[in-house]
Amino acid sequence: INVLEINKLNFYYGGFHALKNISFNIKENEVTAFIGPSGCGKSTLLRTLNRMYDLYPGQKATGEINFYGNNILNPKEDLNILRSRIGMVFQKPNPFPKSIFENVAYGLRLHGLNNRIQLAEQVEQALRGAALWDEVKDRLQESALALSGGQMQRLCIARALATKPEILFFDEPTSALDPELVSEVLRVIRQLAQEGRTLLLVTHQIEAV
Repeated sequence: INVLEINKLNFYYGGFHALKNISFNIKENEVTAFIGPSGCGKSTLLRTLNRMYDLYPGQKATGEINFYGNNILNPKEDLNILRSRIGMVFQKPNPFPKSIFENVAYGLRLHGLNNRIQLAEQVEQALRGAALWDEVKDRLQESALALSGGQMQRLCIARALATKPEILFFDEPTSALDPELVSEVLRVIRQLAQEGRTLLLVTHQIEAV
């Protein structure tokens, strides 16, 4: 089954034509990696696939990006729902200035889950999925900004996992980390792959895949 089917995709930064006539498919339960030199359009392509470019005036995409058969370039697409179904982990760890618990609960609350017991269960499940639970379970109310860089990035993975996305995007997820912290994040990505999740990575590091 194809999760994503990209058809004649073009992307523009204002008048600059950045991506030209791109077509490919992403299969369910597989890991797909975009590997290439800086500036070749990998991150641009990834951010196009979940409409992140909508946050920036003057950027636009044409063609088709079918997510389980639904063209997400439709102007009427509900982007909040779309981004809960397509999780995203960015290059630099970007925890919110909130507690560890509230970072993971954020997306769940956004989608209407406010039951305290259910929130606690799903936050724990997401933190376990990011191999972070054992390290933070006794300090969930502490600021996420006090975590190490590797822990912050795993927290961002947990935040993405919390809404149970159907596909996870990773945009150079280890490039902003110190070398000794890279293995923490790569270990989680490998574990997610072994669980049969659908992953899409932009990376310079072939060992990530």
